[in-house]
Amino acid sequence: MWLRYGSLLFALPGLLLLTLYGLEMSAVTDCSQSGGFYNFNSGDCASEPQPQSTYYARHTLFVNLMMLLSVVGALAMTWGMLLKGMTRAQDS
Repeated sequence: MWLRYGSLLFALPGLLLLTLYGLEMSAVTDCSQSGGFYNFNSGDCASEPQPQSTYYARHTLFVNLMMLLSVVGALAMTWGMLLKGMTRAQDS
């Protein structure tokens, strides 16, 4: 049980962060290809240059919580492996 839930907690926050970051980068690419400048604060495409900021700077708490969940998942996986012990695959 610890191993399964730990692996989910380990993987899902990273996948969620990558998905959200990818969606934002897709919007940035669409805006720049249309000749505009992406406003990271409002999410709009503007005609004049906008200040740039990192995803982490705008969503610090969210990113930190997702990384914390991932660490908790890694610890849960480790605990699950320790509880399971060294077992060999049994021949059928």
